[in-house]
Amino acid sequence: MENNSTHIEEIPHPPPRKWKHILRQNSERIGAFAEDAVLPMNQRSTHNIVSGRDIELDDVRCARKRIPVKIKPRYFPFFMIVISVIQVGIMYLSDHEKVTLLFGYDPHRRHEVWRYFTDAFVHTGLSHLWSNMLLQMILGVLLEIVHHCKRVALIYFASVFGGSLFVTILSPGTYVIGASAGIYGLMFSHLSTIILNWNEMDRKVCRLFWLILYIVVNFSLGLVDTNNSLAGHFGGAVTGFLVSILALKNFEKHPWEKKMQKICLTVLIALFVVIVVINVTASGLYLPTEWNFNYTATYEDFVVNLVVVSAEGSTVYKQCQQDFRCMMLLHQRNISVT
Repeated sequence: MENNSTHIEEIPHPPPRKWKHILRQNSERIGAFAEDAVLPMNQRSTHNIVSGRDIELDDVRCARKRIPVKIKPRYFPFFMIVISVIQVGIMYLSDHEKVTLLFGYDPHRRHEVWRYFTDAFVHTGLSHLWSNMLLQMILGVLLEIVHHCKRVALIYFASVFGGSLFVTILSPGTYVIGASAGIYGLMFSHLSTIILNWNEMDRKVCRLFWLILYIVVNFSLGLVDTNNSLAGHFGGAVTGFLVSILALKNFEKHPWEKKMQKICLTVLIALFVVIVVINVTASGLYLPTEWNFNYTATYEDFVVNLVVVSAEGSTVYKQCQQDFRCMMLLHQRNISVT
């Protein structure tokens, strides 16, 4: 007698793809590293988990008491990736000279408000671009994984805006481009993180020492390079620190931290009001305001006048001698540079 029953073989599930496993594994490592770098020990996902037995016992206790196991959320660093891609795309895919004159901070056009933000999207060259990209990815991604893109975006653009405002009063006659103000804001956000979570942070003295050393080295390198806008760096650092105290997660609030946040908010508002008042009232501090859209002509006149008033042998003087366009502009105005 034939057995009509059909035998169905169990089909084994295909093994997970290797690239997915590698991606998941590395993202977990990056997330854990970000938590170690930014969060106090008692706020990390791995806190108090010593072994597999501890995990099982914790799960059983939570199941019996119907208490969900809380896992700290980690966020994908959308903002830092998107902003970096835009900055790289502008450098490689656009007319660099036109974009710089349109979006960089122009001392003749302080009324064009977009420039206080868009100067972070343009750079002087490839070395300037990629050094900034490396720094902002290292500093920003760690913060964004823990604190979410909204907080990091707020700190970044507030720092860029603050850096531009500080330029208007500390270096009012200077063209400025680059994302350095935003980067210094992110750098000082790490300082804010340590201060906000001082009571809970492990190895806080060691963390503070190395961070301050890193900040001092960066500012020192800025002093050596005469092309750097120290006013923009300083403004971005101050703004980033103050905004971070207000915007970053404060996991365990203490009375002294609330007082510090009120002080930071007061200082932030006071700085903004003072800088705006100076910009409106101190007309003698600034270059003539240009209301036309002929940005190239304005910049060329600025460069020529800068070379004329510069001492022979100065950096500006030497750069003009090496630039054919600059020499042609001087020649057209019957100005000789030897």
